[in-house]
Amino acid sequence: MRVAITGASGSLGRALMRRLTGAGADRIVAFSRDEARRAALLADFGWHPGVRVFAGDVRDAERLPDIFHGCDTVIHAAARKVVSAHPDEPREMLLTNVLGTMNVIAAARAAGVRRLLFISSDKGVEANNVYGTTKSLAEYLVISGNAQSFPAGLRMATVRYGNVLASRGSVLEAWRRQVAAGLPLQLSDARMTRFWLTLGDAADIVMRALADLRGGEIFVPKLPAAPLTRLAEALVVEPAYEMTGIRPGGEKLHESLLSESEVRRARDRNGFYVVPPFQGEHMWDQQPWLGEPVPADLLYRSDVWHRQLSVEQMREMVKRVTVEG
Repeated sequence: MRVAITGASGSLGRALMRRLTGAGADRIVAFSRDEARRAALLADFGWHPGVRVFAGDVRDAERLPDIFHGCDTVIHAAARKVVSAHPDEPREMLLTNVLGTMNVIAAARAAGVRRLLFISSDKGVEANNVYGTTKSLAEYLVISGNAQSFPAGLRMATVRYGNVLASRGSVLEAWRRQVAAGLPLQLSDARMTRFWLTLGDAADIVMRALADLRGGEIFVPKLPAAPLTRLAEALVVEPAYEMTGIRPGGEKLHESLLSESEVRRARDRNGFYVVPPFQGEHMWDQQPWLGEPVPADLLYRSDVWHRQLSVEQMREMVKRVTVEG
């Protein structure tokens, strides 16, 4: 495999770098506009003979084809990720998450890339904030771009998942600092629930989706859920809280991984719920590998999902985060 990773200096990008260097990929291309991050990538992964680290940015449409040259696969993980009411954020997220995705798709085509996998988020399902809206728009760009390439040429798909424990800016990271300082844990709302996974889980999901990619799908893994208070109880016995209220800018009480309209089309295949593309659905319906339709009443929402983590299970997940780190 010859793969380029956008967002390689981020939490998931580095987890994928570890996975690919360990798996003996022939060529692994990473890039960042930040000199310190490029140096860190070289320090950690430069031992691998196939690793290349370049200066670059998904906003730079002219630069990307050169970076992707010689790669057969692109994993598009770069994103401006923040749920905020800051007035600058809509512009910044549009430039990176939407226009950046357009640039990545165009560059992958120009460079002769065969597969592109876009990393999305549950924030894009029934989006109520700028970040989620840009993720949803990027998903549509991938679906549309794949239809334009079908049946030959670049094949593109999306993988969508929930909260990654210990990723940069995560609640676990913040709460560990607060515990170390002897402070109460800041919590928006005691009812809040999320889907959970570790960076190792996320890297596994990405590699599985890549192996199964046929073009135009949205891959949605089957994840466990739990209230945020359960994560707190896994960290501290009888935690004390500072209730901050739901953040302005579109923080949700609960998250969904499939919308109601997607459930009507989704199939159960190889450990994923797979949403087929709008274009060419009749071709999907004729394929025996597609999988079984999901139940019509499936509600893949974090507060009512049947796979709810116990405190002990959450504690074990936190331990895995420490080992993976």
